[in-house]
Amino acid sequence: MIYNKVPLQLNNPVAFWLNFPDEERVFWVDRQSDRIVVGAKRLATVQDDEDRHNYAYVFYGDTFFEQSKDPKWAGMGHEMIAFTHYYIVENGESFYLHAGESVKIEDFAVHRIRHDYKETSDDKADWDRLMTAIANGINGGEMTKVVSSREVEFTSETPYNVASILANLVDNNPNCFIFGYEKDRRTFVGASPEILVRHRGSEILSYALAGTASKDGPNAWTKEQLLSDKKNLFEHNIVRDRIVNTMKRITPDVTVGETGIMELAHLYHLRTIITAKDSTKSLVEWAKLLHPTPALGGEPRDKAMALLETYEAHERGMYAAPFGFMKDMGDGIVVVAIRSALIMDNILYAYAGCGVVADSDADEEYIETNNKMRTILDAL
Repeated sequence: MIYNKVPLQLNNPVAFWLNFPDEERVFWVDRQSDRIVVGAKRLATVQDDEDRHNYAYVFYGDTFFEQSKDPKWAGMGHEMIAFTHYYIVENGESFYLHAGESVKIEDFAVHRIRHDYKETSDDKADWDRLMTAIANGINGGEMTKVVSSREVEFTSETPYNVASILANLVDNNPNCFIFGYEKDRRTFVGASPEILVRHRGSEILSYALAGTASKDGPNAWTKEQLLSDKKNLFEHNIVRDRIVNTMKRITPDVTVGETGIMELAHLYHLRTIITAKDSTKSLVEWAKLLHPTPALGGEPRDKAMALLETYEAHERGMYAAPFGFMKDMGDGIVVVAIRSALIMDNILYAYAGCGVVADSDADEEYIETNNKMRTILDAL
C-alpha cells in the first residue's frame, strides 16, 4: 500500500485524533522510541506477519482471555489493523501519512476538562471472595502467584472528554506508554509502564515488572525498602524467571539485567530488563509466547488463569492484554495495557491489579489497586 507523506506539525497529537470524531482510531505515545502514532479510519484488517509488510504502521491489540461474553468488549481486540490516516512523529520528523485521498487536518486546541464523577460500584465483596480463592490455591500448593484485578465503575454528570483524558495521561506519566483505542463509541485508554516485548532487528527486550510500593501518603516506602523486601522480591523473581525461561526455549542468547527501581507518579516498581537475540520470530509471535507473564496472570500460568476465569467477577477485555505498534519491517513495541480504563459516554470502568503470593494481605492489596487507579483518576 502506497502512503502519501506530507509534513505536518501539530501543537498536540490529540488534535489529530479530534479530526476524526466518527472513525475507528488509535493513539500511541512511545517515549522510549520517541515515536508518536495516531491512526484513524480502518484501512485493512492485517491477516498475518507477511501481510503486515504492505502497510507503513500496524496496530496490534488483543484481549486478556480468548473469549469475552461482556458486550462492552464486543469486537475489540484479537487483531492487527492498518489505518488510512496517520500522524507520525519520529526521528526528528512530524508528518501526515494517508492512503488515497487526504483530508484537511485542523490543529484543534485540546481543552482540558475537570470531570465531576463518583464511584458507582462496590466490588469489595467480590474482591474478598477472589482473594480467598487465591489464598486457598496458594496454600494448597497449586500455584505460587496469582494476579487479581478489579473493575471499578465511575459515573460522570456529563460525558467523559476522551481528548482531555488522553492529553492529561501524556502530561502526567512521562515514564509510561500512553495509549487509546476507540471503536463503536467505546474508548480504551491508559498509561502503561510495562513492556511485554520490544523488537529491534534481532534484539528482543522484555520487562519483568512486579513488586510495588507507594511512594507517598502515610504508607510511603523508600526505594531501598522495596529493593530489600522479601515478599516483593519473591513476587518479582517469579516473573523474571518465567520470562527468562520462555526466552531460553527460543534462543540461548539471553541476558538478565540487575533488578532496580522504576519510579512513577505515585508508585515504585521493581524492574529487571531482560534481552535476547533472535531472528526467527516476529514481534507478535513473541508477544503471544510471553503473554501473560506472571506479572499479569500467575504461576503456573494455566492454573492461575483457570482460577481467574472462575472467580474474577468481571471480564478483563483488553485490560492487561498486549497493545502496541510495529512498522512495516516488523520493529516495534508491545506493552501490556494496564493502568487503563474503558470509557462509554458518561460511564468509565477503571482497571487495576496486583500480584498475590503467600504473604499477601487482601486489604493491603486492595489499597494497592486504589493507588494504581490514580493513574486514570488523575487524568479526569
